[in-house]
Amino acid sequence: MSQFKKGCLWGAASGTALLCALASVGTAHASGFQVRETSGTLQGSSFAGMSTLSTDASTMSYNPGTVGQYDETTYSTGVTVIRPVAKAKNVSASGGTLNNGQNFSSPSDEDMANDAIVPNAHAVWKLNDQLNLGISITSPWGLVTDYEGDFAGRFYGTTSSIKTINMKPVLAYRFDNGLSIGAGPQIQYMDAELSKAVDNLAGAGEGSSKVSGDSLDYGWTAGINWEMTPSTTFGLSYLSEVEHDLKGKIDFDSAAEGFAAPYVDRDATATVATPESITFGIAQKLDEQWTVMADAQWTNWNTIDTLTFNFSGQTNAAAGAASASSSEDYKWGSAWFGSLGARYQHDENWAFTGGIAFDETPIKTQYRNVRLPDSNRYWTSLGASYQVSDWAMVSLGYTHIFADEARVDHTTSTLGTFRADYEAHVDIIALQANFKF
Repeated sequence: MSQFKKGCLWGAASGTALLCALASVGTAHASGFQVRETSGTLQGSSFAGMSTLSTDASTMSYNPGTVGQYDETTYSTGVTVIRPVAKAKNVSASGGTLNNGQNFSSPSDEDMANDAIVPNAHAVWKLNDQLNLGISITSPWGLVTDYEGDFAGRFYGTTSSIKTINMKPVLAYRFDNGLSIGAGPQIQYMDAELSKAVDNLAGAGEGSSKVSGDSLDYGWTAGINWEMTPSTTFGLSYLSEVEHDLKGKIDFDSAAEGFAAPYVDRDATATVATPESITFGIAQKLDEQWTVMADAQWTNWNTIDTLTFNFSGQTNAAAGAASASSSEDYKWGSAWFGSLGARYQHDENWAFTGGIAFDETPIKTQYRNVRLPDSNRYWTSLGASYQVSDWAMVSLGYTHIFADEARVDHTTSTLGTFRADYEAHVDIIALQANFKF
């Protein structure tokens, strides 16, 4: 295949990934609002091998050091379908001093999680015997929770949406001893939207508000991949935080704008950061057929502390200066993800993978809220890869995620109480295509 056709192939894949990322719904199904599913190949092992394997270019999303290990120009593109289910039970709610005239009854069996389609595209170009250039386009952070209009906790949150597109250009150098070092910037776009009900400060009734904003900001990544022996590979990588200065607006519906003490649309700003992380792991080839992998990832979610939106003026004159900003406490901590997996090369065409993982939530019980009722998660995965030809391979991975029950307990004197126990699980199917030239 000509260089022109190769370039067109990857250009089409990356363009499709960008368009799909913009149009798709982001859903948090790893801890916090991380979207781990950026490789169909790794999906089948619960992402064991994400810092060590170089079976296709999608692994560079987790360790840029793997870029240096390729002897050929490589393209990889894939799509992941995510089907989460999250329902509240044992719901109880009552109003406070501002909204005690409202109705808080709502069914407790509604699914507030949205399905998602998450694309990815990656490429590695061999520049010379020791230097490679790679690029990865993914959507690594995302969240959508969407409640019905009569949701009992609507004054604490209704729709929450975070969407990202992340691009990582990477330059990697391979030494003669099997060590590869890669590094590069990450260019990240974020679009965020948070909605909730608002009370009528001058009487009965309620309306709704929506605060939204977006930004384009930058970080960096670096990693090493070391083939210490023909059978043993070690990986280590770092991903920096990306601090986003969101700019947007707060909008109110016609009901809120028509109150005796009306709400007023304003410009809005906020600062939020996607977290830094450290990933490390080892892969051990046991024989010509079996490889076992183990990986761990530490994510510093302390960047998600207090989210404050500052408005260009008072949003409600009756509330005075207090309505010129809005804050929500999250107080997240750090969290660990650990996975164990194996790969079995059945013959020259077929390979099979399996894995398990533990995904720790960064959310403390006392700060868990309706926007993201997250809890510890447990992964089980299976996958298969088929070598279509000497230059093409396809991989299919499936994961089922079990989640611990999560308790949400909101209580304020003004908005009253909302209490519920959330149950959740996730099914994930991922397809990846890899091409080498």
